Amino acid sequence: MSSKKLTSFMDRLAVSWLPAAVGGLAGLALFAAPLMLTMPAPASAQMVQRIAAIVNDSVISGYDLDQRLGLIVATAGVPPTPENLERIRPQILRTLVDERLQIQEATENNITVDEDQVNQAIERLGGRNNMTLEQIEAFLESVNVNATTLRTQVYAELAWNELVQNRFGPRVTVTDTEVDTVLERIINQSEQASYLVSEVLIPVESPDEEAEARASAAQLAEQIRLGGDIRAIAGQFSQAPTAANGGDAGWIIDGQFSDELNSVLRRMQVGQVSDPIRTVSGFHILQLRDRRLAGDQQDPMDSTITLEAVNIPFADDLPRERLARNSNAVRQALERPIACGQLEALGRSIDPEARFNRIENRPMRAFPEPARPALLALQPNQWGAPQRTPEGIELIVLCSRTMTERELPSRDDIENQLFNQELAMMSRRYLRDLRRNAVVEMR
Repeated sequence: MSSKKLTSFMDRLAVSWLPAAVGGLAGLALFAAPLMLTMPAPASAQMVQRIAAIVNDSVISGYDLDQRLGLIVATAGVPPTPENLERIRPQILRTLVDERLQIQEATENNITVDEDQVNQAIERLGGRNNMTLEQIEAFLESVNVNATTLRTQVYAELAWNELVQNRFGPRVTVTDTEVDTVLERIINQSEQASYLVSEVLIPVESPDEEAEARASAAQLAEQIRLGGDIRAIAGQFSQAPTAANGGDAGWIIDGQFSDELNSVLRRMQVGQVSDPIRTVSGFHILQLRDRRLAGDQQDPMDSTITLEAVNIPFADDLPRERLARNSNAVRQALERPIACGQLEALGRSIDPEARFNRIENRPMRAFPEPARPALLALQPNQWGAPQRTPEGIELIVLCSRTMTERELPSRDDIENQLFNQELAMMSRRYLRDLRRNAVVEMR
């Protein structure tokens, strides 16, 4: 197991930090010197910024806090109302304090992260989100966030990740017996209902943190309900191992979670966000994204479908004669039988500018939720209900529907999950001890 690594922060970013306006994240290649522990001060106004916190004689300025707040608001889809900003500001400041402690401890242990490592990590982030560096930089600039804000966060996570791996990785051992136990439980429960879940964990390491952790969890749950992206929020604030996947816990079989979480999960509706749930680890927030049926009954949502669609031009600015001709031709076509493979030629016979598309073997769960009921109602080689789009009239024909077997996780998957859980727990304890021994003054 010594070759395994704690899932990196850039993996976390790649799945969780997706700005609502652009679809990717932020912030690259804006410094020519090695990353410093304090923010640059390009304007004299920054010199008079208030102090937000002091961490072992290292200052976190109000500018640092405001910049991180702006980055999170932009990437998590949190409405930037004064009330929302004040709710999440304390949690963001605590995150900045933790990062400063992580950087200090990494430096103390001779952990170095150079500029190329930070650049490469953020370049991978841009590639995974189909964004060029120019688009990422433009996005940051558009939301008035200095790129160093992201770079500092990436630096802290890379350094902490290496430190934790070096210190604790060799100590973590996952035995075959542990893997067998988990796999046997999953097999025994494979006929139970299962839930597609995202989670956020705000840990409680001591009784003194109880009230603060509960309040933070309640604020984050409210932000998610107001439209905040749980992937970005989990990536920023969650201490669960799933934070590396944007809080995505995947499919959870009924009974796989603790009793406290499972009892809440059974009562939730798809799309619902739970109130904070107290467990031995802290306060959990759950979001139920989907549900599968129990027993031997096949769930239609476990199918994959192939369909064809053609869009017949029908925009308002087209000549009236063309609109009338296309409308009549569509009406006549819907009265005749159709088969998969015929739609492209039919569309072009109605209008030469018709646009054809074929979707092959796409899982039902990959379609947007509003589209699923109509797709589930389709029968092979029958017309679906025509849909009006901004460009025209879309005609759909289902080619095939194939039920897929539910796959059990592999032994390697289980081993990796157990390894990351153990290493994440050690990481939390390490950071807890740093907090206890630090001199931190909040302003």
